[in-house]
Amino acid sequence: MKNGRLIMCIAAGAVMLSGCTAYNRAENYLTKPVVRDVNKGMTRQQVNQIAGSPSTTVTMVNARGTCDTYILGTHDGKIQHYFVSFDETGHVMNKGFQSCQEYDTNPQH
Repeated sequence: MKNGRLIMCIAAGAVMLSGCTAYNRAENYLTKPVVRDVNKGMTRQQVNQIAGSPSTTVTMVNARGTCDTYILGTHDGKIQHYFVSFDETGHVMNKGFQSCQEYDTNPQH
């Protein structure tokens, strides 16, 4: 009986700690236009109107197209990145919570 309670407490603690990242991402969906309003298929011009200028723009090596990295802020002393990748026609292909450099090491098309 005590072992079951211990396991439940450990599991609850792990869920609470993992919720910090999920909460930050949920908060960004509400407050950051690049996260909230940019959608696949938009043009680079539309993204720039919504999100402003990115912190970096790169031509990807392992994935096709180009990629813009935006800095959302910091959390626990770490920079929070968000990438928007574009295909060869300049339309949003993918986006997510990492830098372009991180995305280009393991692209998910």
